Amino acid sequence: MTVEDLRRPGAGESSDTQLFTLRWTQDGQYESLAAVLRCAPTGDAPFPEYDLRMQFGIMKALATQPDVPVPEVLWLEEGTKVLGTSFLTMRAVDGEAPLDFPSYQGAGFYFDATPDERRHIWRGTVAALARQHAADWEHLGLTFVPGGGPGEDPRTAGLEYWRRYLNEWIKQGDPAPIAVFDDALQWLDRNRPEPSRVSLCWGDAKLGNVLYDAGSKDVAAIIDWELASIGDPEADLASLQVSDLRAQDSAGTCLDGTPSEDELIALYEEASGRRVENFHYQLVYSTFWRGSVALKVMTRMKQQGAEIDDAVFENHFPVRYLRELLERS
Repeated sequence: MTVEDLRRPGAGESSDTQLFTLRWTQDGQYESLAAVLRCAPTGDAPFPEYDLRMQFGIMKALATQPDVPVPEVLWLEEGTKVLGTSFLTMRAVDGEAPLDFPSYQGAGFYFDATPDERRHIWRGTVAALARQHAADWEHLGLTFVPGGGPGEDPRTAGLEYWRRYLNEWIKQGDPAPIAVFDDALQWLDRNRPEPSRVSLCWGDAKLGNVLYDAGSKDVAAIIDWELASIGDPEADLASLQVSDLRAQDSAGTCLDGTPSEDELIALYEEASGRRVENFHYQLVYSTFWRGSVALKVMTRMKQQGAEIDDAVFENHFPVRYLRELLERS
């Protein structure tokens, strides 16, 4: 058995991801398998921990749901003897993901699509999201996901994680301005709604974490489950919106076929059969956590010698949008 064609994918930043081909001979027949290797990072990374066992378990459980497309997981290695870090492997999915950098609203797969194809991309993504939220996470045994375990409150688990992220992972000597993030935390505490249901939340919901068939533009697989939790499913919908607004801000344009906020909500309500009730709250929450991660990434880059002006910390998209959302509240 040999490993060949090791290469990096075009997307993926938080984990070390490699594509490869596994080749072997069985019963005199030549066999091959296209696969993906996903490793926990060994150096400075955006997140304090990487639970590959959780990611593996989620994808394995969702694979039993024929209408929630996820990669087929193959092996999980939690030790460090083989590669120096833990890793999982998945069967490769034939598909393409829109890129964050450069923004998919300005270049690449999504930019090259027609307006009707973009509408198809969004409709398919939201429909897959609604089906994921409808999955019975307790029946699937997903109590190991944050927010789903004994004594954990799915209504607050996500926010508590990001509170710790800000206070313990970013603030330690960080020179970046964070007043708006403290303001957002206080607002989120004061205004927390009671969700009508809780579900498995994807966490990092964005077009860039979906693989699409190059021809049909159908959803081929939902990927990157490292921020999954049990919580209010509307958080995923808001994450889709915030991530796309960031892509629009980066490109300086919004391509035809991209839904407005109202259109996105209507797509989800149609697909899920449920009314969206707490979207503004979840927009603040999603902008808060995405902005916190951006702060961490930019601070790390500056510490490594990148020339990032302090004004960028004050005025990058999540900071500006958080201010706007809080002023609207």
